Amino acid sequence: MLLKDERINNEKNGSTRGCNDQETKNKNVKNGSPSVSDEHDSLINDIKDETTRICSEQNSKNQSEKMAALGQLAGGIAHDFNNQLMSIIGNATMIQKTDDIERIREYAERIIHISQSTANLTKKILMFSKRESSINKPVNLKSIMDNTYNMVESILNKKIELSYSYQASNKVILGDEAQVESMIVNLILNSKDALDDSVGKIKIGAEDTVIFSETVLSHGEMIKPGNYIKVYVEDNGKGIKEEVLNRIFEPYFTTKNKTKGTGLGLSVVFGTVKSHSGYINVQSRHDIGTLFEIFLPVYVKKEKTKSETERDLNSNIIMLVDDDINVLDVETEILEDLGYDVVKFSEPAKALEFYNSNCNNIAFSVIDISMPVMTGRQLYERMQIKKKDAAAIFITGYARQTDYEELTRKGAVIIEKPFTYEDLSTQIAKIYM
Repeated sequence: MLLKDERINNEKNGSTRGCNDQETKNKNVKNGSPSVSDEHDSLINDIKDETTRICSEQNSKNQSEKMAALGQLAGGIAHDFNNQLMSIIGNATMIQKTDDIERIREYAERIIHISQSTANLTKKILMFSKRESSINKPVNLKSIMDNTYNMVESILNKKIELSYSYQASNKVILGDEAQVESMIVNLILNSKDALDDSVGKIKIGAEDTVIFSETVLSHGEMIKPGNYIKVYVEDNGKGIKEEVLNRIFEPYFTTKNKTKGTGLGLSVVFGTVKSHSGYINVQSRHDIGTLFEIFLPVYVKKEKTKSETERDLNSNIIMLVDDDINVLDVETEILEDLGYDVVKFSEPAKALEFYNSNCNNIAFSVIDISMPVMTGRQLYERMQIKKKDAAAIFITGYARQTDYEELTRKGAVIIEKPFTYEDLSTQIAKIYM
């Protein structure tokens, strides 16, 4: 690099002399040596080649870092999954080997508990990959922030002063409780790292905010006018350098050492904000501190139509649609145990045909969102052609964000797989609330 810089400086000096000294230029041409113009073009090409090489090396380095982080993440996931699968298989095997009802019940409870733990691990994987489609429902933001404050306060270094203030008049947002909690925790931990465990202050809170006109935020995004709850996390740490600020939401980008982070935290925060139709703004000054502001739309409760309020509660027939036969059979048994007469389908087209002929006799439908040929959302939209206020509970292991958003906008009840007997019973009750 030093040689290149010397060459650039010498060339600049030589070019200046050449432009001012026609005699020198003519002499160079007569002798057959390269003209200043030729040397200038050659230099530009050399610089381009060098820039391309540096960029290529940097891209390779970034890709290697990403792959290393993914490899580390995958290794941890595989370890946890294998342990949990071992526990499930072991307990299931013991059920096969015993006739003791109490022991069978104990093994079954273990399997349920381990399966729920595995489901939570899956959620974390999807969140890290920024592909998780949150099941947004009305949740109490104040309760989430209260619990988060109490949890984090107990684990922070005593040198760090954590203060909390919830001033927003609205408490309810449309969101995913676990994701919102994780988002706030990530921001607090980011502030903690900025303080480097030394004496400092972190402030968290929420307040009402009205945006009257479109406004450009820190990362060039335009926030739309409307009523928001602004959640903020502020610290008086070392701040973020200006040249770094534009990259903080990039996956795997981090200025921390390997012991403090992989660079996934703030990218997960950004993904969560987007999945909640929110916006994020960052203000930071080096060696003074950083302020993260998250704008979440205020939840407006949808009023029920007269037909929804007067829904026939005497009908006991449920239409169940799921393309996975094994899951379909289990869901049928759960619903029948709850006292319903179940008509089940593994093909949405056949379910639609049945619904069009029997819609007035069906209390509600339970529909898987992710199905080939015709998705659960598409099936529901065609059911609404026949009966606009068709009641449905949607179940899913993973679905596209657009499906979630559209169904949530229509006030649909959505439940994630794997779900328990009690989960399904609770969601069914909501249809009649």
